[in-house]
Formats: sequence, C-alpha cells, structure tokens
Amino acid sequence: MSGGGTFIGDQLILEEEYDENYIPSEQAEVQDYAREIGIDPNTEPELLWLAREGIVAPLPSQWKPCQNVNGDIYYFNFSSGESTWDHPCDEYYRKLVLQERERAKLAAAAAGTGTAKEEKRKRRDQR
Repeated sequence: MSGGGTFIGDQLILEEEYDENYIPSEQAEVQDYAREIGIDPNTEPELLWLAREGIVAPLPSQWKPCQNVNGDIYYFNFSSGESTWDHPCDEYYRKLVLQERERAKLAAAAAGTGTAKEEKRKRRDQR
C-alpha cells in the first residue's frame, strides 16, 4: 500500500499497490494466511492453493485500504459504507475452504474412501 494518500477527516485513504507478479513466501506468508482462513497447513496441504490464491487477491474495486489515527489499517467500501479490519476477500476464501472440504468429502465418499466407510471397515476388521 502506498505511503501517500488522501485524508478524509483524520482517516488516511490509501491506494493499493497491486503487483500481479508478486509471489508470496511459502513458509511464512502462505502458511500464515492459510491459518487465517481456516486451513491447517500440516494436515490440509491439498488446500494450500486457496491460501496462495487468496493472499495475492486484489481488493474489489469499491474497497480502499485506510489508516486510522493509531496507524492501524482497515478496509472501507465507499459504495456501501461498510468497513472491516480483515481484507474483504478473506471471508470469500474462508467460504471456499469450507466448500473444498465438502467437495473432497463427497468425492471420497463417491470413490468409496469416505471416513464413514473407513470406520465401518475398521470395526469389521477388529472383530
């Protein structure tokens, strides 16, 4: 985000500096963001692509990064008047994580490798 900007009252309206070629560091940024959107990088590496995509997502056009008098960054939607501390795309990616988990469960169940079938098989094998 740019250091310059426009003041509205005591709030600084910043401009996003979006770099479509930016590649975040896998260990620090991607894994931290994965946790932020509800992915456990250790047990769900198959979902890390969502974190890689989400961390570089640009702000939707109606949103601007802003800075309050304490120096904290928040996001403001100039169309709706909504503000949030989280990047506006974070909730979208949290929902995608849930959808991908559900899709994976359905695919596993369809392939006969769902957890319910595995549990039933384990109980049968223990007899």
